[in-house]
Amino acid sequence: MVLDQVRVSTRHTLNCANEATIATLESPFNLGPMDHIVPKMLTIEVILVYKKPMTLPEGDFFPVERLKVAASHLLDYYPHLTGRLQQNPVSQAPEIGNMGTGAEIWEAKCAKKLRNIIASALSGRILVIKLPDSGNALLPIFHATMGAVSHNPIFAMQHTRFGCGGVALGIRVHHLVCDATGFMQLVRDLADIYKQLRDSSPPTLISPPDITSHFRGTSSHSVSQKERAPAFNPPNFCLDTNTGNMPEPLTSHTVIACPLRFQGQDLISLRYAAIDPHAQEQTSFTTFELVSAYLYQRIYQARVKVLRDRGVTPDLDSLQLLRDFWTTMDMRDSTRLKLPARYFPNAVHCLSTSASHELLENGAFWQVLQIIHDAIHSVDMDEVKQQFEWIATQPDKSHIKSRNVVPSGSFLATQWTRGKTYVGVDFEVAPNGRRIAPDLVSPAFTESHRTDGYAIILSTEDQLPRRHLNGRCLAGAYLPCSVDVNLALAGPVWDVLNSDPDFLALHS
Repeated sequence: MVLDQVRVSTRHTLNCANEATIATLESPFNLGPMDHIVPKMLTIEVILVYKKPMTLPEGDFFPVERLKVAASHLLDYYPHLTGRLQQNPVSQAPEIGNMGTGAEIWEAKCAKKLRNIIASALSGRILVIKLPDSGNALLPIFHATMGAVSHNPIFAMQHTRFGCGGVALGIRVHHLVCDATGFMQLVRDLADIYKQLRDSSPPTLISPPDITSHFRGTSSHSVSQKERAPAFNPPNFCLDTNTGNMPEPLTSHTVIACPLRFQGQDLISLRYAAIDPHAQEQTSFTTFELVSAYLYQRIYQARVKVLRDRGVTPDLDSLQLLRDFWTTMDMRDSTRLKLPARYFPNAVHCLSTSASHELLENGAFWQVLQIIHDAIHSVDMDEVKQQFEWIATQPDKSHIKSRNVVPSGSFLATQWTRGKTYVGVDFEVAPNGRRIAPDLVSPAFTESHRTDGYAIILSTEDQLPRRHLNGRCLAGAYLPCSVDVNLALAGPVWDVLNSDPDFLALHS
């Protein structure tokens, strides 16, 4: 018998605790242009793992019955998640119908003990790659086919009890209804309601979420907006072209996904390397920019070395796709689209830039970093807003194509560090009253994440207040919080990076 095999015992359908909630919701529930551009088969999923205190009986730790009740109350605030995705027959836009069909929660058991999973990792931490099937076995099954989209629940969870009494909570939401920021808001709201139930309090979210997509219909636009939007020529989208076809992969090698950690000292080293010796005033870079730029340059150098080791002289034109840097921006910020702080739907803008071969192979780190920083900070917010308005005014959404699709072999970095994923997701408390924070919060390594050059940059347990206050001091200042990176690369590229002592030293 496979010791870490996960066995699902029961599937429960969940609906709103207050049945009248569904009646107040428009049906079908319209999504907005920021949702329309999301691939229809894409989901967002996260695994949260919690160790059970030795002094707490298993039946009192994270019982699935309380989780079911909490999820039902959560759906009172997110009632559209009880529906099913469908396509509007006129506009061809995705929308939500069949309200009240229900979300789902799966009950499962895993014979393996968390302490054995921890012992299998040199870091002494729970790593997603060490979980059953890299975390996939801890998620409810999702059928990624066009025919199954209308039958899949939009929101589903799996509660898995390990042999030691610990619990993994695997949560999956369809990407068409929210982005990573909205997703983590949903998880925190679930934890908030769960804790209120545990304390016998009426479960109430003091600040309800905003679930209505902005720019979603022409009815809310002024006459001038309706006239202006169709005439606008969006830089990122077009109608009825073939530019949305994915380029052929540059490599046939197996893609390997692996978690990395940048410790606080590593981030300080990158900040020193980011200093422009010629500038009188230094640019302030975010941790996301630092880590992204470092990986962008090092991965490109490793890919070029793979070619040279095979006796291939790199052709600069053929390497162009490898020099592309892609990322996504959360547009909620007051300096961006000024969306509500509790905005749940998608609010993401995708951007790209590129550096020269000479710069990536031999240039200083601060030069590469500046290119990424400039690309992020030069986005025209008015233009982004016009693009979404343009999408909203198109009568047939199926004709909308992206001018630029992320090519295989380029580097794509997505940012989950803004959300501080470990904060606010404690469900239970220990007998001494201490909150039980998760030992791991991470996306699983699903097939969509195993794409050559895809990096998800995540916050870590260092973001928890008690961890931060206990942080080591360096030269009179606390070390910055570490970050994790879930990185997928072709096997030969990993071989080069793993043989580089400098790379290993940074991630030891």
